[in-house]
Amino acid sequence: MNRDPLFGFQGSVLKSYLERNKLTEEQIILVYNGSGMTHEYNLAQVVIPEEGKQKRIVVRLLNSGEEVTFFRTGKSVLKKTGHYKVLPMVPWLIARFGLQDQIRFNWKWGYA
Repeated sequence: MNRDPLFGFQGSVLKSYLERNKLTEEQIILVYNGSGMTHEYNLAQVVIPEEGKQKRIVVRLLNSGEEVTFFRTGKSVLKKTGHYKVLPMVPWLIARFGLQDQIRFNWKWGYA
């Protein structure tokens, strides 16, 4: 399977999606982490939809309680070079979460 791990939400597409679909407090979204030769998706709750002058997005990961800040482009503030992004809810992934807060796939899309 050659599936895009960001499901088409890359670069300007993700930024324009986030601009068109304003986030709200307590909304559930996805956080993607592509480090370590895996595709990891975490459910997260929006804590602050637009903070400060640059209107950054603050989310809390449901599985760890860690708060992560993202630019309006969807990229992480602290992990700019890594593959760490905020994503909208993707039906294909949501169907696979079940009762979990995190799912991880290896690079061949098998469960890791």
